[in-house]
Amino acid sequence: MTASRQLRFTILGSYTGRNAGDCAILENVVRGIVEACPGAECEVLTINPGFVRDMFADLPLKPIRTMPWDLSVKTLGLPLVRSVLRSNAVVITSAILFDRKFWNPLYNYLSALVTAVAMAKALGKKVVFYSVGVGPVYTWKGRKTVRWLLSKADMITLREQASRDIIAQLGLPERYTMAADPALNQQICPADIQTMQRTLNDAVGPGPRVAINLNAYIDSWTGQGKGKLSQDAFCREIANAANHLAEAWDYGLVFICTQYMDDAVMENVINRLAPQSRAVLLKNRAYNHRQLMAAMNLCDFMIGMRLHCQILSVAAGTPCLALNYAPKVRNFMEMAGLADYVVDFDKGFGADRIIERASHMRDHLHEIRLGVNERVEALKCQQKQSVRLLRELMGGT
Repeated sequence: MTASRQLRFTILGSYTGRNAGDCAILENVVRGIVEACPGAECEVLTINPGFVRDMFADLPLKPIRTMPWDLSVKTLGLPLVRSVLRSNAVVITSAILFDRKFWNPLYNYLSALVTAVAMAKALGKKVVFYSVGVGPVYTWKGRKTVRWLLSKADMITLREQASRDIIAQLGLPERYTMAADPALNQQICPADIQTMQRTLNDAVGPGPRVAINLNAYIDSWTGQGKGKLSQDAFCREIANAANHLAEAWDYGLVFICTQYMDDAVMENVINRLAPQSRAVLLKNRAYNHRQLMAAMNLCDFMIGMRLHCQILSVAAGTPCLALNYAPKVRNFMEMAGLADYVVDFDKGFGADRIIERASHMRDHLHEIRLGVNERVEALKCQQKQSVRLLRELMGGT
């Protein structure tokens, strides 16, 4: 058996430092690998090695730069080949098994995954799908590619029921184990709580607060041009709801941006707020995923849109009302016991609906929080399946 201190893992995912949710995934995947294989070393392919090196200095994680002058098109290129050659296993993470923009390696990861998996199998190395999300896959080439990738796996753990359904649609056998999202294991540092407490007290005061998170996918996910919802209408309804929370309930408004691309839509909403509203925008450009999670912990509840903002919120002990822009959002809310607090875009979306659900959450906050905390602990235990199976796969006990 190879000694655990000699094991090296190549981690594949979307890790640029621009998305707080991805940062939480990466941190906790590495922690899971180290728990399974003490002494192991990890490499992660990234276009932002400086960020990875600084953010995760406490972890055995080496960033591998993937810029054009490294002969790489994002993840696909020479750095990937070299990393796989050095490693004992390829670990595929997050939700990169989709076929949108299939032929564009700057956006889609399937070409890089095929390269890594083919090399690993030819060289006798392990292929691990670690708490992944699968899909969406809409095209025949996408389905064929994802089916082939999963068929080559030595281990598959899934983060959600929807992925299980897609695997069944692909006609693959049940060679997987249900786990949960690694980001649920993200911890809050007491020093970050203190820092963010001062920040929020200065910005919106010490009174009750609500966190709000939005994303930039409004036009593509809510059917603009199909008689549904434009971005302007969306921002207007969110601003109306936020103004009510500020004026009628005296809530401080803590806008939390977890992805660089979402800055504009959140600034749009803030610019529509009433002058007397107490509001602050915390951007992932200025605060890391641990600090943003600490800010969530300091709010009564979250109105969230991005999946990993919802995940970090409940992991921080703060219940979340979800704006449902994609199936994965409802799926997670059901797992967290919050299915009654999902606001759909195609079922009477508007400020009144958000306020009604937020009012119910506020009035039942204590019991909701107890129920969510219980569910989250159960999901964390379920996530341990990934650690256990990896330990067994790599020859541990």
